[in-house]
Amino acid sequence: LHPQTATTKVPEIRDVTRIERIGAHSHIRGLGLDDALEPRQQDVVEMQW
Repeated sequence: LHPQTATTKVPEIRDVTRIERIGAHSHIRGLGLDDALEPRQQDVVEMQW
């Protein structure tokens, strides 16, 4: 491999990982979970049927 080619591909991989993390984080936030995937206390609501 040419050193220039290897360095060019590294930022591309990091960008994809960053996008995937943002997407997963946005989805998790909508579920009322914190970063440790535990329920947020202020979002815990007792459902009455």
